[in-house]
Amino acid sequence: MPVHLKGTAGRGFLSASLALLLSLGVPAQDQTTRPPSGMIPGRSGDSSTSVTASRQPSIKGGHQAEVNPGRTPHGSGDGPAIAAAVGLAAAAVITGEIFAHHPTPEKLGNKGPQVPKEFDMNGFVMKGLVQGNWPIVLDFMIDSPGFAQVDITAGKRHFLVRMHNDPNQRGYAKIRLPKYFGSKPQIATYNVRSMPVAGSKDPAPRLRVYGFGAGEKAVGSVAIDQLTFQPATIHPKANEVADYGFHAHSAFDSVRAGFIFTTLNNGSVLVQKDQEQELAPVPEGERTKGTWKGHPGKAGEHMLQIRAWRGLQSGGDWVVAWSPDIVDVVK
Repeated sequence: MPVHLKGTAGRGFLSASLALLLSLGVPAQDQTTRPPSGMIPGRSGDSSTSVTASRQPSIKGGHQAEVNPGRTPHGSGDGPAIAAAVGLAAAAVITGEIFAHHPTPEKLGNKGPQVPKEFDMNGFVMKGLVQGNWPIVLDFMIDSPGFAQVDITAGKRHFLVRMHNDPNQRGYAKIRLPKYFGSKPQIATYNVRSMPVAGSKDPAPRLRVYGFGAGEKAVGSVAIDQLTFQPATIHPKANEVADYGFHAHSAFDSVRAGFIFTTLNNGSVLVQKDQEQELAPVPEGERTKGTWKGHPGKAGEHMLQIRAWRGLQSGGDWVVAWSPDIVDVVK
């Protein structure tokens, strides 16, 4: 459920929460840029690197890399309340209560990656499995100079990667994690954040994330791609439905289709969970299709969110993808 607070809420609330995180010793976000030439020396279990995004086609799947940026959602009256909930979630990192429970790797392998109920695409934290030498990939776009940063923490092991991309261009940034994350899947937090150019007084660019995955079966480009969600507007009372679809590069044991309310607030794309459907396992190379009635969901603009994962016995790989398309539900 969203948290509703009176008064003005937005980036100020979130910034204050993040400042408090830093003051209490939560790993800081280093804004120093580095050349994309490999690892930066650091302590064992604490290092970083930089990479430049590519727009080359996937090595498998038989189609070109996606370039559709989609459209930016419009603002709504829900923005301040969702921004306040995002700020509270950031503050909850301090107490370790960012997620409702503290799963074991087995439970996370069974239930899949955990995505917050409300989050700001300019900065959010997910929980998923990690393993040494795994590849990870981020499909993203920024709207001005800067970069995306992914900060991965598993116990005392920490790794930070800065992902550079040309503004207003979708790109895939891929890296391989250090071996010090271990030989078996374990639980990690993935902190995805938009960062400004070092030393600049300009704000961080707006970040739009289209896909994020970890593990050999989740990474080629992004193993769940070609998300479609149409038409642009539906009227549930008139029995209109939205059609959705996606392509799977790999086979996944578990798949969930989420329909998430989205709005623009103070320049950030905010999302809030509305509904979710459990889907059948998907074979490698299959195109999955479905429909969404939009009822009794929330009125307003929605994105399609696909979570797909492989259980621990299948390797633990996982991916989350968001559609460039937006469907406006008119009640």
